[in-house]
Order: sequence, then C-alpha cells, then structure tokens
Amino acid sequence: MKRIRNYRGSLILIVLYLVALVYFILALPADAKVPMHWNAEGEIDNFYSKTGAAVFGIGMSLGLFLLIYLMPWYSPKYRNHEQRFERILPGLSFILVLFFSLISIYSFMIALYQRIIPINFIFVLLGLLFIFLGNLLPKVPRNFFIGIRTPWTLADEENWFKTHRLGAYMFVISGVLLILKGVVWQKLHSFQSIVSVMAIVLVLYPLLYSFLIYRRKQS
Repeated sequence: MKRIRNYRGSLILIVLYLVALVYFILALPADAKVPMHWNAEGEIDNFYSKTGAAVFGIGMSLGLFLLIYLMPWYSPKYRNHEQRFERILPGLSFILVLFFSLISIYSFMIALYQRIIPINFIFVLLGLLFIFLGNLLPKVPRNFFIGIRTPWTLADEENWFKTHRLGAYMFVISGVLLILKGVVWQKLHSFQSIVSVMAIVLVLYPLLYSFLIYRRKQS
C-alpha cells in the first residue's frame, strides 16, 4: 500500500480520463469518427469509432500504468537499483499516462467540435513528451525495459550512462523541433518533412553513439 501511494497521481489521472471518455461517448453521435493516427505532415489518416477509440484509450492508459507499476514483478534488474527506480518510476508513469490521455482527449475533441485551428496540438503534445522524457533519461538505471536499450548499453554501465546523457539532449532538441513544427511551421509545408527527418535522426543517433562507444573501448 505504501508503494501504491507514490502512484496516486497516475491513478487520479486515469480516473479523470475515464470521466472525460464517458462525457465524449455520451456527447458524440453513434456514427462519429475519432482520429487515431497522424502522418508526418500532421494530417489525420486513420479513424476509429467512438467505442473503438474509447476501448483503445482505456486499454492504453491502464496498460502504461501497469507496465511501470509492475516492474518489480517482471524486471530482473529492479532489485539491484530499487531506490533509484522508485525515484523515477512514479514520475515516468504520470508523464506517460498524462500525455497519452491528452492526445486521446484531443482526438475526441476534434471528433466532437470539428474545428480546424492553426496550431497542430498533436506535435505540441509529442514535443512536450519528448522534452519530459529527455529530462528523465539520465536518471534511468540500466535495465531491459526502459531507456535506450541496445546490446552495447545493456552490456556496459559506462556505455549506458554516456548514451543516456547524450540521448537526453537529443530528446529535448527533438521535442523543441516538434513543438515548433506544430506552432510555427504548421503552414510551411516545405519544412514539415525536413523537421520530421531531423527529429527522427536526433532520436536515433544515440543508438549509433552507443555502438561507437563500444567500438572505441574494444580498440
């Protein structure tokens, strides 16, 4: 019971999210289509029914929470760094549940109000998520489930630390680019693909960096 209290923020968010889902399900017509996927240009390219979107949303919010909360049960590395994990897991759970819930609610709002605004909030939300995750990355102990998990980071503590320290900067920069893409460059279509590619490269570069560290130590 003491441990579950550390996750009360996530549990409160899930309850509020469920209340919001009930509101949208009652407010939307039976044939409403809820956006469920955006392409690289920020255009909606897939829809669910309101029931399908609600079931998916509930499953994802509970699944994300349980994935973090049950780590002591399935992670062999947890006991080695229990105190470090418990300093970051409640915050990580809160961030993931919060941003997924906001993205889901944003989708339902589009379905209900059918308004087009000059700001693409999906990129803003994803950008903020990347920034928050970037700030958590250097604090994550070496493990098999959370973080930048490559064969080289998992095999070497120093490699893990250096890769995650670099990854933190890369995630934050990518997040800022995504926010700018959603707010400033939304109508500049020539920049859309360029910014997306830059963000992806920045996020993926730590994978290559971990291999370069490995090769440098080998030589």
